[in-house]
Amino acid sequence: MRNTTNRKKKRGAILCAAVMIALLGIYLGVILFPVVGEAMGDTAGMVFLIVYGLIVLAVIVGVLLALRQRLKEIDGGEEEDAKQY
Repeated sequence: MRNTTNRKKKRGAILCAAVMIALLGIYLGVILFPVVGEAMGDTAGMVFLIVYGLIVLAVIVGVLLALRQRLKEIDGGEEEDAKQY
């Protein structure tokens, strides 16, 4: 029973992370990339857009790191240990 529950929890965690990464990717593509073409001549505008893009990429990396940690928690059974208290 525990193995099936772990698979469901893993699937949910991966699905949640995938949805967030997809939304951030769409956001990056739809909002940021069209504006880059317009700001090519403006140095200050490009710096702002590069920093903005790096922030979005940092959030994506953070989501992946949180997913990795969550999968380790599920494998380690930390939730079952916490239920005892």
